Amino acid sequence: MVKRDRTIFGGRADKKKKPKRNEPELARKLGRAGIVARQPLTWAAVTALMAGLGGPKGRRAAKRAGVCYLVGAAVGNLPKPLFGRPQPRQRRAKKPQVARGSFPSGHNAAEVAYVFGASQEAPAAFVPLAALALVGHWSLVRAGKHYVSDTLVGGTMGLAVAAVAAKVWPPSTRSVPRSS
Repeated sequence: MVKRDRTIFGGRADKKKKPKRNEPELARKLGRAGIVARQPLTWAAVTALMAGLGGPKGRRAAKRAGVCYLVGAAVGNLPKPLFGRPQPRQRRAKKPQVARGSFPSGHNAAEVAYVFGASQEAPAAFVPLAALALVGHWSLVRAGKHYVSDTLVGGTMGLAVAAVAAKVWPPSTRSVPRSS
């Protein structure tokens, strides 16, 4: 799978990415935004905002998203020792680094589960949450922490978590009355 990643994406994930002078400004800004977007505290803050400002629908979405995030993180991180695939940047490390598994991406599993879990209760939240998750996932590949296939498999696992959550814990069909 690593060979296929390198063939398709030109080995880009194998290179530790340093900002280049000719790199577009947007790529640098998205890279910094991605570092923030992939942090669990960012997702906790988003959950608090949804619960605090979203009314009953937002509270239900925040609760479902939080549960899906935790289950997605467990599903994405627990199988890592079974695969033992190193992070791309660790293939040619110049200094000792902590050995971490790369496959599948636990970040992606948790964040995709969060996005689809929240959107089951509050569909309008899908686009902004998906954009936040996408920037975080892109930055993981750009930083050499994951191959693209790691992120795709992790995202698929997160989607499965959200689908199972919808079956086990069906989304509310209650409509929230509008204030006139």
